[in-house]
Amino acid sequence: MERKLHIGGKQKAEGWEILNANAGPDVDHACNAIDLNIFEDNTFAKVYASHVLEHFDYMQDLTTALNEWNRVLVSKGTIYISVPDLDILAGMLCDKENYSLKDRFGVMRMIFGGHVDQYDYHQVGLNLDFLTAYLVESGFENVKRHTSFGLFQDTSEMTFNGVPISLNVTATKK
Repeated sequence: MERKLHIGGKQKAEGWEILNANAGPDVDHACNAIDLNIFEDNTFAKVYASHVLEHFDYMQDLTTALNEWNRVLVSKGTIYISVPDLDILAGMLCDKENYSLKDRFGVMRMIFGGHVDQYDYHQVGLNLDFLTAYLVESGFENVKRHTSFGLFQDTSEMTFNGVPISLNVTATKK
């Protein structure tokens, strides 16, 4: 049976193991997603991470995390990544005609994190070009954008005032 890893997940889903920095009743592996040394190379057929990558520093930790996620994927395994789409959010932040101050403050929190716990701080903004470059640098190929993955009802499906704010991509391990 193929193994699948949901990084940053909180709720059980059939066939998925949950890894989260915060322990919880449905968390199978409580650890930092930047170091997956609890798993051997080529362990998972699929890795899913929704609104996780933006929490890593773009100078080193983001690439380190992607390299580690690549390591635990089987050859030609698929990674599903969702991040706040900086292009969409930046447009909303600057759109004073259509968004109130309160709305734009909410957008600012989506860009920089909600700051509700020690991990809820964003250290990088990503758009399709930036994310693709990081993925390719970390040994992924076939990067494709998706409107929805249809896997989880989570932040990958998030909208703000009816506008989808997540950048959803899949890529495969070379």
